[in-house]
Amino acid sequence: MPSPMRAIFGLFHRHRNLSCAKVSSKNNLEVWHFMIEYENGIHIKGTGLWLDARRKADFCFVSHAHFDHAVRHTEILATKETARLCEHRFGKAKFNILEYNCPKKLKGVRVELFPSGHTLGGAQILMEKGGTRIVYTGDFKLRKSLTAKKAEIKRCDILIMESTFGLPRYVFPPLREVEARMTEFVKKTQANGKVPIFLAYSLGKAQEAMKILSNRGYKLSVHAMIYKIAKIYEEFGVKLANYELYQGGSMDGRVLIAPPQAKRSRMIENISRKRIAILTGWALDAGANNHVRGDEAIPLSDHADFSELIQYVKKAQPKKIYTVHGFADFARFLRERGFNAETLKESTKVKKTFNKELLVNYDLFA
Repeated sequence: MPSPMRAIFGLFHRHRNLSCAKVSSKNNLEVWHFMIEYENGIHIKGTGLWLDARRKADFCFVSHAHFDHAVRHTEILATKETARLCEHRFGKAKFNILEYNCPKKLKGVRVELFPSGHTLGGAQILMEKGGTRIVYTGDFKLRKSLTAKKAEIKRCDILIMESTFGLPRYVFPPLREVEARMTEFVKKTQANGKVPIFLAYSLGKAQEAMKILSNRGYKLSVHAMIYKIAKIYEEFGVKLANYELYQGGSMDGRVLIAPPQAKRSRMIENISRKRIAILTGWALDAGANNHVRGDEAIPLSDHADFSELIQYVKKAQPKKIYTVHGFADFARFLRERGFNAETLKESTKVKKTFNKELLVNYDLFA
């Protein structure tokens, strides 16, 4: 069973893999020649467009402002919320701002951003040319969020999708059950005269936790990183309440929210009587408490679980699926359900020539 860290970082094996399909058409339909490259991000050659590149690129779509997706590129395509969060995290940059569901011609292709449900401003991208529609999801979830716009699903011919929790055992409980567990953790901890501490990364999950707990009337103290991002959330209309910047002092009757890297900081070590809950989707793994060295692990996640990944594919109805950012086995599970899917591994180049009619009538991927 993979550990959380192994699941995140240990799935991609570096090797060369070249898959080509040569096709031709006797009609006058526009034919789109392009190549999907996956190495330090996804590059759609034939468009001049990178997707969540991890090295500086000339022009790159940034799906959201988490550090493993956002780099200060020469020019960045993003929503206004993601642009604001990126500037907070790495400073000024040149942004090409696009609102949700407002198509625009860029780099020789029609592009459209639509909500991912992952973070404030988180977006998926639809790229269309020659009648062929490619969607890249980035990180997404379909479940209800209190602080992010609900994810949308658009039909496409080719789907490049994240599969972080792409194993059948990862099915998250409803939000109300997660909220109940968080509330119970606070009640029991405070009843024993201790300080409840929740660890959640500073962008997205921390604000979701703040919303859940403040809605129940709890007074919150939050780490400086979380506090600054919460203020940006409020700039864009996300209402957060009952919180203050943690500056030490008495924590009687208060709940602390901090990023995971603060666990061994003086800030937390100085709180002598405490219980720590880790907010992570990996809480579904057996022994998660021991692995993360917390008192409790609660499955609050901003990623799609296995059932949502399957649901997304069924609604998008792609002719071809490439999975990234997760378990390689997920592509096999899709194939077992009748979908044409494969894992897009690092250092992969996939050459294709497409038009809409060819996609519908021919198996280009045999």
